[in-house]
Amino acid sequence: MADRTHMAGQPPLEMPTGDAFRDQLARIACNRHSPEAAALYRVLFDYVQKRVRRTAASARLQVSEQEEIVGEVLLQLMKGSLASFRGGSLPELLGFVRTISDRAVWRVVRSHERERNALETAGMDGMERWTGEPPKTADSVEVLGESPLEEKDQQYLLELLRAGSKAEYARRAGVSRAAVTQRVKRIRDRIESLTRGEQLAHEVWLEQQARAVAAFED
Repeated sequence: MADRTHMAGQPPLEMPTGDAFRDQLARIACNRHSPEAAALYRVLFDYVQKRVRRTAASARLQVSEQEEIVGEVLLQLMKGSLASFRGGSLPELLGFVRTISDRAVWRVVRSHERERNALETAGMDGMERWTGEPPKTADSVEVLGESPLEEKDQQYLLELLRAGSKAEYARRAGVSRAAVTQRVKRIRDRIESLTRGEQLAHEVWLEQQARAVAAFED
């Protein structure tokens, strides 16, 4: 059955699935001025806008920043990201777009954090002289990623991150390093079998977990 996505004032967007969907997506990418391309663009615009607003609201980003992120995501999709999509249905495409949108929001949040930390470092002494107390900063907000891997694979990767190396994990777990290498290879194979959007979601999750482990150790 074809996927249906309805927007107010617009007819439902009929989309095939599987190879037929990929063929249609390729044609749309080649002819952006076609009615099909315009209809798909409206769906993507509506989805990106809603997703960015949802994640950016928790990060307290300004409306102007949200609009810039929406434009950035859409430009990225039109300039080549759609060509790297390997799914076969509209829901998979929206999952792919969701990951790109979340990463775009996360980059802006991280940029704000770096700017704030730099200002605090540069101006802490001066601020204390004027106010007698350190400046108060907004709570750090993290846009949480989600890995599509099974819970047992996620837990294994977390334990590896905490150990710091395969050799150290093998020592702690009382297994051979070869066994750890084999397990990691099986997990990598499962990651490679994911869609590109799922792989991006996993990358965001893994990067966040690595930073959390490093912060805990510090």
